[in-house]
Amino acid sequence: MWDDVEAIMERFFAEPLAVFAGTGRFRTDIRETEDAYIVEAELPGVDKDHIQIHYDDGVLSITVEEAGGVDEEREAYVRRERYRGRLERHFSLENVDPDGIRATYKNGLLTVTLPKLKRTPPKGRRIDIE
Repeated sequence: MWDDVEAIMERFFAEPLAVFAGTGRFRTDIRETEDAYIVEAELPGVDKDHIQIHYDDGVLSITVEEAGGVDEEREAYVRRERYRGRLERHFSLENVDPDGIRATYKNGLLTVTLPKLKRTPPKGRRIDIE
């Protein structure tokens, strides 16, 4: 329920073309396939060395640290919309094989693939009555 409320609030306050809009958040899609979760995060203009990805105890964390330069602080901006600072998102994704997680970053799109653990079906057997 809170996810729905959060999504409505984000759409209400977000500018149509703003990716960060000064919120400290970034847009993310999560798809589930039979074998994996696929997380896609929009991070245009971010150097890949400023992105950190961690998976711990069923939670995927994506952190971006973008510091504004010293010269930028002295500039007299008429309008400033590009966000500089720490951006962080956390997603609960259970049943993941942590050793198989892979990430790519191309054209401002971070893609994290989290393979699901392979579950063996329970073996059944006939029980004889003594």
